[in-house]
Amino acid sequence: MIGSIVGLIPIKGTSERVPNKNLREFHGKSLLEVKLDQLSRAEGFDKLIVSSESPKVLDIAIANGFDIHERDPKYSTSDIPMSEVYSFIASEIEGDNIAWINATNPLSDSHVYSKAVELYREMETSYDCLLSAINVQENIFYNGVPVNFVPNPWPRSQDLHGLCSLTFAINILKRTDMIKWGSCVGSSPSFYYMDKLSSWDIDTQEDFDFCELMFKRLFAKNDN
Repeated sequence: MIGSIVGLIPIKGTSERVPNKNLREFHGKSLLEVKLDQLSRAEGFDKLIVSSESPKVLDIAIANGFDIHERDPKYSTSDIPMSEVYSFIASEIEGDNIAWINATNPLSDSHVYSKAVELYREMETSYDCLLSAINVQENIFYNGVPVNFVPNPWPRSQDLHGLCSLTFAINILKRTDMIKWGSCVGSSPSFYYMDKLSSWDIDTQEDFDFCELMFKRLFAKNDN
C-alpha cells in the first residue's frame, strides 16, 4: 500500500543567481504564489506543506491555505550540503511519501502534478521513486567523446539515442527513503516524461524572463 502523499514545496527566502527569485514579481504574482495556485488545483495529495526559513514565505503559504514547516535557517544556506537538507526536512514532517516540488517550474500546471501522483500510485514495486524528466535528443559530448551518436556517418537528429534529463518539477518517494538517502533520487527510478516547455526550470535571469513571457501567453487568458 502506497499510503499518504505529502506535497512538499521547499522555498528559500533568498537566492543567489536570480536575486529574490521565489518572491519577486512574476506576471503580477510571485513564483511562490503561482505554484501554490497550481497545486491548490492539483489532485491526489493528502497534504501540501511549504518549508521555509522566511516568515514572509510562511505567511504567504498560510494565507493561501497551505500547511507550513518552519525550517531551521541553517538548512537554507549554501554551507549545508543538499543531502542534509533532504534528510532534515523529511525527518521533520509526517507522511508516508514525499512529493518534492520546486516553485521554479512555473509552466508546470496543476495537471502535471495530478498525473505524477496518479503514476506513483500505479507504479510497480520494482521502482523506488518517480522522477520527472525530459528526453534530450541532441548531440552530446562528454570529455570530447560523443555520448549518444557516432560522427561518421552523421546521424539525423530524429535518430539520436535520447538521454534522460531530470527536471525536478516533481519527484516522489518514500519519506523514510529520503531520510536514509539524503536525496530524492533512488537506484530504481520510474521516469515521468514531460514536454520541454512545461518542465522549464528557472535557473538564470534569462530563464526567468522567458518563463514569464510564456506564462503570459499560455495562462493569461485564465486570469480574466
